Amino acid sequence: MNFRSLLLRRAFAQSLVFSAFIIAHFLHAADAPKWNLLFVTADDMNADSSGWMGCKLPTTPNLDAFAATAHKFVNNHVTVPICQPGRSAFMTGRVPHRNGALGFQPITPGTPTLTSVLRAAGYFTAVIDKHVHMKPDAEFNWDLKLGGSGKNPPRFGEHVAQCIKAAADAGKPFFLNANITDPHRPFANSEQGAAQKANPKKAAKRDADGEAKAFKPEEVTVPSFLEDLPEVRREVAQYYTSVRRFDTSFGEAMKALRAAGREADTVMVFLSDHGMSFPFSKATVYRNGTWVPVLVRWPGMGQPQRREEFVSSVDIVPTLLEVLKQPPLAGVDGRSWLPLLRSESQPGRDFVITHVNTVSSGKALPQRCVRAKDFSYQFHAWPNGTAHFRVEAMAGITFATLAKAGETDARIKSRVEQLTIGKAEQFFDLRADPDERVNLIADSKHAAEIVRLKKLLLAHMEKTADPQLENFRKLVK
Repeated sequence: MNFRSLLLRRAFAQSLVFSAFIIAHFLHAADAPKWNLLFVTADDMNADSSGWMGCKLPTTPNLDAFAATAHKFVNNHVTVPICQPGRSAFMTGRVPHRNGALGFQPITPGTPTLTSVLRAAGYFTAVIDKHVHMKPDAEFNWDLKLGGSGKNPPRFGEHVAQCIKAAADAGKPFFLNANITDPHRPFANSEQGAAQKANPKKAAKRDADGEAKAFKPEEVTVPSFLEDLPEVRREVAQYYTSVRRFDTSFGEAMKALRAAGREADTVMVFLSDHGMSFPFSKATVYRNGTWVPVLVRWPGMGQPQRREEFVSSVDIVPTLLEVLKQPPLAGVDGRSWLPLLRSESQPGRDFVITHVNTVSSGKALPQRCVRAKDFSYQFHAWPNGTAHFRVEAMAGITFATLAKAGETDARIKSRVEQLTIGKAEQFFDLRADPDERVNLIADSKHAAEIVRLKKLLLAHMEKTADPQLENFRKLVK
């Protein structure tokens, strides 16, 4: 055999090996199953309303069982504590003024969403309830939309099973955004709910309520940011009853996932969209409005961790895309949590910034907060010395009870005015005042910390071209 023939044979052999490697690589890539994604939300559930976060009532046994198997991010704060803009933020990874949904309006056309990205990657995309709060349809391009089961546990489980089956029939992995509409108002067994059922126009828009075993007022603990008055306690009991029904729906979703044989190859994430629908919570940047722990689990993730860093709901998209081995999105404001889970350091995880712009009524009530472990600073652009803060969370029994009590109780009156009249700037020492009742903005003892937090907020507003930037600059001069 001459030298030239030897070289040709060697080159041919090498080409066979290389070709075999390429073929094997693509066969492996084609055969490698894509994990499914089940993204479950609660509607208006406070951070500490579940057992895994310290609630003493038996509210969430199903969620607690899941929490035991998942990574826990206990200092997550939603970017926006209101339904539509909040969902727009955690489905795009962008703060509201960068995705276009300052309030109850669609995101800017062309903005990538978790839905559009995963559908383009070959996922079957499905949603249960709340799809009216994710617009426009071109960016939230669901293959299947179902509704009307968010407060009806058996029907919710059926809908989860239907979505999983539809994906299997299509021969695709699924991304299912399953939104449980408990414990949103009207609460289970409440007068507000009964009044809506009696109103044909409102009843037509409501989910069909499922059964809910009621908590009694004497069984519950009134959250410390509210006042423990008999009528407040009664409404809090109705709220916790709705939390228990939420958990039954969550349990039905898990049953459907297991029955389909998809639990082992499905990534799961859970969070509430924001805090409970009460004063000083939903639609405010107070702690209970934005504090929403997150649970996330995926196949082979290792030992569950409890993370204390401050993280934000705009981090969810980059985190899930990395977990699902999808390309990262450009232009997002969030960052993946996977480095934290690998015990790597990430700068800026000792604070979080939250936003409110317009609320469900369409009224502009701009708020910003920079929140750290021991202190919080709030900027409110709307106060003008008269009472005009009004949001859905002030409907029902509780706020009316507080307003009435304030007529004869100076302490409660001051608390009501804090909410309805407001102040342009507020600073709270969370070590002594976790419920953010005592405004220390004029306390010289905290001057250095106030300046530090203002600088953090200013830098964020400048970086993201916040529409409230000029108003804030005028204030901080």
